[in-house]
Amino acid sequence: MKNTKFLLLWMIVSIATVNAQQRKTNPVNPKVTDVWVVFKTHFDLGFTDLPENVFKRYREEMMTNALAVMEKNALLPKEKRFAWTVSGWPLQAQILGPLQTPERRTRIEQAIKTGALAVHGLPFTTHTESLDYEDLVRGLGYSSAVTRKYGLPMTISAKMTDVPAHSWVMPTLLHHAGIKFLQLGCNPASQYPRFPELFWWEGPDGSKVLCNYTALYGSDIRPTENWPCKNYLAMQMTGDNHGPPSSQEIDKLLAYAAKEMPGVRIHFGTLDDFAKAVLAEHPDLPTVKGDCPDTWIHGIQSNPQETKIARNIRPLESALDALHTQMTCWGIPTASVSDKLAKAYEQSLLYGEHTWGMNAEYGPRYSYGDDWKKWMSEAAAEPMPANGNYALLKNSDAHKTATGSKRKWLHSYDEKRQYILNTNDIVSNELHQHLHLLASAVNKNGPRVVIYNPLPWKRSGMIENPWKKGSYCFIKDIPPSGYVSLSPNELENQSPTHDEQKVFSTPYFHVTFDLARGGISSLIEKSTGRQLADTTAAYVIGQFLHERFSTHEVDKWFNAYSRIKDGWGLNDLGKPGMIDAEKAPYQAFTPREWKIDVAHTNVADIATLTATDPEGHAQHYTLTFTFPRQAAYVDVTWSVTGKTPDKQPEGGWLCFPFNVKQPAFTIGRLGGPVNPEKDIVPGTNRYLMAINSGVAVTQPDKSGMALSSADAPLISPGQPGLWQYSMDYVPKVPTVFVNLYNNMWNTNFPLWQEGSWTESVRIWPLDKGSSTVANLVQHSWETRLPLLTGTAEGSPGKLPSTQQGIVISRPGVLITAFGENPDGEGTILRLWEQTGTSGKCTVTFNNNKRVKAVLPLDLRGNKKGAPIAVKNGSFVFELDKYAPASFLLIY
Repeated sequence: MKNTKFLLLWMIVSIATVNAQQRKTNPVNPKVTDVWVVFKTHFDLGFTDLPENVFKRYREEMMTNALAVMEKNALLPKEKRFAWTVSGWPLQAQILGPLQTPERRTRIEQAIKTGALAVHGLPFTTHTESLDYEDLVRGLGYSSAVTRKYGLPMTISAKMTDVPAHSWVMPTLLHHAGIKFLQLGCNPASQYPRFPELFWWEGPDGSKVLCNYTALYGSDIRPTENWPCKNYLAMQMTGDNHGPPSSQEIDKLLAYAAKEMPGVRIHFGTLDDFAKAVLAEHPDLPTVKGDCPDTWIHGIQSNPQETKIARNIRPLESALDALHTQMTCWGIPTASVSDKLAKAYEQSLLYGEHTWGMNAEYGPRYSYGDDWKKWMSEAAAEPMPANGNYALLKNSDAHKTATGSKRKWLHSYDEKRQYILNTNDIVSNELHQHLHLLASAVNKNGPRVVIYNPLPWKRSGMIENPWKKGSYCFIKDIPPSGYVSLSPNELENQSPTHDEQKVFSTPYFHVTFDLARGGISSLIEKSTGRQLADTTAAYVIGQFLHERFSTHEVDKWFNAYSRIKDGWGLNDLGKPGMIDAEKAPYQAFTPREWKIDVAHTNVADIATLTATDPEGHAQHYTLTFTFPRQAAYVDVTWSVTGKTPDKQPEGGWLCFPFNVKQPAFTIGRLGGPVNPEKDIVPGTNRYLMAINSGVAVTQPDKSGMALSSADAPLISPGQPGLWQYSMDYVPKVPTVFVNLYNNMWNTNFPLWQEGSWTESVRIWPLDKGSSTVANLVQHSWETRLPLLTGTAEGSPGKLPSTQQGIVISRPGVLITAFGENPDGEGTILRLWEQTGTSGKCTVTFNNNKRVKAVLPLDLRGNKKGAPIAVKNGSFVFELDKYAPASFLLIY
């Protein structure tokens, strides 16, 4: 994200300067014989305008301009014909979408067939680590749908621009989709992973993809000095939603190349063209195996309420898919959910796209204190636009003159939030209906509840009694991918008692609360006598910490991180206009006194702490600590009522100081677990990162503590990680901080947070000698994917009161898809290994007569191997560590 006008000017000046210096000091790289020129514009979902206006420009103005250049060059030799590369989603959903005119669509389709309009493999640029596995897989489907429709080979290349760093799930994802080359270009002001120019990026499963990383959006037409191959990629990028280059700009580029690089062959083409050429060289390149936490990832917690919804609902997309298929196998007729799931995945992806609202230059970027409050009052007083159509309002000097412009800027953030709200509505409504149908179909008379386990291993857990809100039941041994059903009288009755004791025992722990700081100061495991809390730490377990930052912290971070120290770099990454540290110093706030109420039942002991004085930061804070009486974990839930909005940089945390000697961190990232001491590529985010499963902190004997959150994806190991950047930080303190909210950036993430919401974290002890990753995966996914319940009443159905579904022989293997094939006909099953174990895996279907064989597929639905026979309802295959496996069911 950045100011497009300033970015384009900056890039032009920078490239011209580099060219002049190269002409004086460096000849053309003598190794390079061929330059492949690829043209693309950077797609921002809504940064430069509201999304609907951006989409309209792509459909109309941009495509008209691009087609004019393509058609003008159509008779030139192939290597001189202009080709424009676009991302999968805007091409499939917008440029070729239902709003396109018939005349322009005909021209676009011709351009696709001739290769003048090319699509790469990814949907757009994402905050990759914020997503889940199946979201990423479904994102590949937009470009593959285009190539299938027009009878073209599937692309073998992919591209993302702007976001500096991406999870190491990327090489795994792309390799298993048949994509061989990835080009990544960084925002010019941001720090970047210290990758070689051209290298093999290896994922946690051992998959490799050829990768070119550039510290700018793209690269100059003149080869770099140390480019290692004969074929060089000139990635020619225009700025945010700027559109294709003009014929005149292309002519100038060719003239420059002819003058400065005599004898070097210049090819206009696609990323695929370059990838095929360079791979044919069989280049000897370095391999980098490492993860790249995103230095922009803090932004997802600028929408804490919607990001909580995203983290809750994304696992339920796969759960709905599988439940629908299981119910069909159990003989319960249900209508197809394919189209609804496709829409849900699309909206989830759009929430994970990297732009979160309009550029802050249209908002109160420079306003703080009273000036900001005045801006907010003016925004509230603005009239609604005619017909409620914010898209009609102009952006030009919007923050000063355009009627309704402040409302439009605010509205852009609501549009971003709406994407994940749409996903939530679709999936939640369908799950509710499916679970009701399942409950109706079981052989129980009268009122009954069905408890469905969406994970493919047996588990136990707590549910809320559907007939008595606020009352909980512990349900044992729910079958894999299956259910149990119970009548109201089969659920546990509770007669809670209450006290205000800050010291008490549960079946698993001796607990002591600190009511000055608000949290657990002592947590002793009864079976071993271990003290699980770090009693010497500055924090207690579950303590709420609110930080307000000053110009000292902001300026220190900015000087370490930003490569552009003024202009749009300062505006976007810094906080110009911020109140000086002398008037607004750094503040670390925790409410100083808490009241406690402890409810004891036969299911759980629940301690509720209430802050007596929020000191103006909110109306109320509460912390709830739940200790199940039949499971050794603690759920910590933070709640805020009426958080006070503040544009000063701030952030909130839950603190978890653990008593672990010589701590080693295992961070459950998307793709595979990370040891921050050795697995993080320098230049990326070492202080704050998204987790897919959870975090374990262990001693040399493997004992320790772990945590996972169903709601909050961002954690900092060792110390709070906002406004921190380092090339080599490694956590040494055995504390994990879970981020609740922040307004760190000045670009296009929301600049303040307000409202009422909750976020929860589960913690549990790890035994000596235990398998850290396997334990982390099982407990984290039982946290993220809770037991699901549905109710019904009336006459009984025909299904047994308990039944299992599909079973995976190895625990810790996720089912990410089990349903209608998004890439064609039939039913697919997709698994993703999580524990780092390779070897044979057995899948058992709950209906052993229907499925005759399974056909291995790649992640884009292409045949990958010979069919595997299903015998007695089961089949066996080799599943590699941290790898996906997809199959088409043959009946």
